This record gives sequence, structure tokens and C-alpha cells, in this order.
Amino acid sequence: MLNDLNESIKQLLVKKGEIDTGVIDIAFEIPNHEWSASRSKPTIDIYLYDIRENLRLRGTEWAVNKDGNGHATRKKNPSRIDVSYLVTVWTSDVMDEHRLLWHIMAVLFHHKELPEDILSADLRQMNYPIKTLTAQSDGLFSNPADFWSALDNEIKPSINYVVTMPLDDSISFTAPIVRTSELEMKQKA
Repeated sequence: MLNDLNESIKQLLVKKGEIDTGVIDIAFEIPNHEWSASRSKPTIDIYLYDIRENLRLRGTEWAVNKDGNGHATRKKNPSRIDVSYLVTVWTSDVMDEHRLLWHIMAVLFHHKELPEDILSADLRQMNYPIKTLTAQSDGLFSNPADFWSALDNEIKPSINYVVTMPLDDSISFTAPIVRTSELEMKQKA
């Protein structure tokens, strides 16, 4: 599913952001010193750095679907998972880097949900919107310099991009629909 999400984000930038992949590469690599030194043309790097449950969206409710044969299926709603990316731009000219980074941020901000026309088939079948957050201050990096020094690379301007996806645990129960109930009354002794 993460590969499908990566491809969908790439398609968002290509189709909605009009990024020409013949001129600009789009990568999903760890932006360490070795990788960045190997870049020969402008590159947008979308590095997946964290996956965790979104506890604010955790629900305990169940969805009930009735079929035409007198049965109902009770299914747990999916968990919501935050998939966090660090988006950076790698060019030989810092002004080009800044212009491209700003363009990417505008595209990501404009799409608070991943549009259906850029989603892979598996992501389309989820039946839940795939929400996004761009450049929010509550990201995991309180000090970006720590991140870049851990990668043995120079600090770069970056965009924190969080995609919230449903994770269907497939817990469901199917049973006949109950249309009557019995009430039993007993006299106190």
C-alpha cells in the first residue's frame, strides 16, 4: 500500500503540479550525503520517515451494512494511519531550489485530499478520503538540524507532508437481522 501511496503522490506532482519528469526527477530515497552527491539533475525527494496511528481519528464505532437476504454485517471502521514525508528539492542553483520547493508546497496545500484521479486502483477501493497536511508546525522534527546531522548531510529547507490513510483491520461479524425481542418479567419473591 505504501508503494501505491508513493506513486499517487508522484502523480499528484506530475499531473496537478505539472512537473516534467524528463527534466526533474522524483525520488523516494533517504537524503543522506552519499545519495545527494549522486544527483546529476534537479530532484524532488519525498522521504518517508514516520508511520503512526492518528489517535485523534481513532474511532470505536462500528458500521452496519444490511443485505437483501435478511443479514447484517457489523464491521469495525478502519484505523487511521499518518504517513509522514520530508519533501526536499536538490538542484545546483539555490534560487531554482527555492522556486521549485515553493511550487511543490503550493500544489500540496491546494490538495487537502488526494484527488481520486491520481490514486492507484487499490487506494481508490478504500472508500475513505485520503487526507493530507502540509507544512504544519506540529511535525516530528523539533530541531531539523538533528535530522540532517543524523544523515551526515547539510541542512536543507524542507516541507513536512503528512498523509492520513485508512487501515482496514477487516474485523467484521455477519448475522441474521433480529426483528423481535423478548421481554421476560418475573415476580419478586
